[in-house]
Parts: sequence; C-alpha cells; structure tokens
Amino acid sequence: MAITWGVKEIKADENGGVTYVHYFSFDEEITGEGLDQTVYTGYYDAFVEYTPDSTSDGYTGFADLTEEQVIAWVKNTIGSEMVTTIENAVAAQITNAKQLEAEVAFPWSESE
Repeated sequence: MAITWGVKEIKADENGGVTYVHYFSFDEEITGEGLDQTVYTGYYDAFVEYTPDSTSDGYTGFADLTEEQVIAWVKNTIGSEMVTTIENAVAAQITNAKQLEAEVAFPWSESE
C-alpha cells in the first residue's frame, strides 16, 4: 500500500502568504476481480494553520506554490511521528474493513 497525501483546501492572506491548509491522507486496496471485486479504503483529514512571514528565507507566495511543497510543509509541521501515526491509522482502516468482511459470511456461500 502506498499512502497518498493531498490538499483539499488552502487559504492565503492578502499578501499571498498561506494561513491554512486542509490536508488528507488516503489509500485503497482492491481484492478480487469483476463482480467479486472489493475496494477497501482508509482516509484521514485535518488542517494546520500558519502565520506567514514574507521576509523569511525560503518564503514562497501563493502563486508559486506546488502541491508537493505544501504537503512537505504539512508533514514538517505535524512531525514525522504524527505522519507515521496517520499512515498507520489509514492502513488499519483497510485491515479492519477486510476483517469485518471476512466475519460476515452466508452459509450458502461457504465451500465444502
């Protein structure tokens, strides 16, 4: 599984400095084929707020941002431990969904 990080919303002040980022983390696992295909998903979203300083080294205004840069800011802000926690939570959602499906079986669909 490869966790995907993305940005849902971004806000900037009147000078183009980023003040708010609503981010998400997502993954999915597909099992089976055709009518037996099942898609299991895991998802997390939250936001971080910033106080931009246009005089700081490395400042990037809103018009020049890339999604990769904003995601890197978010990960740096929340820290590597929280990044790992989020990614583990997304993976656990998928694992739990697969286990729940395994527990729900119909007697007529069991092989002998």
